[in-house]
Amino acid sequence: MLAIPGLGPVVAAGWLVSTAAGAAAGAATGGVVGALTQAGISEEEAPLYAEGVRRGGTLVSARVADTDRARLESILDQSAVNLRERSSGWRKSGWKSFDPSSKPYGAEEVRKERQLYGARMR
Repeated sequence: MLAIPGLGPVVAAGWLVSTAAGAAAGAATGGVVGALTQAGISEEEAPLYAEGVRRGGTLVSARVADTDRARLESILDQSAVNLRERSSGWRKSGWKSFDPSSKPYGAEEVRKERQLYGARMR
């Protein structure tokens, strides 16, 4: 379990945790944004991923052998969200950018967010 500013407690392991822990200690933009940019995600997209997680989404990241990449990407793509489309909806409702001091969504807020996009909360 790792507490990331703006996201709260997160269960994670491996390279992203160690990167996030280091980023949380020193990154001005917040733990998960710093971790993602250090991992190669663009500075434009990292805050979008962070906001998606804050709103109850799940971020899956893995380092895999090149030989497994296409197969694993196709598996992940089955449940992937179009982040650009989703963030466009957030902007239309007044969202500006990820704020690491914002509280993570609670269960009811997550339910409402998922209802907007037709996803079921399990």
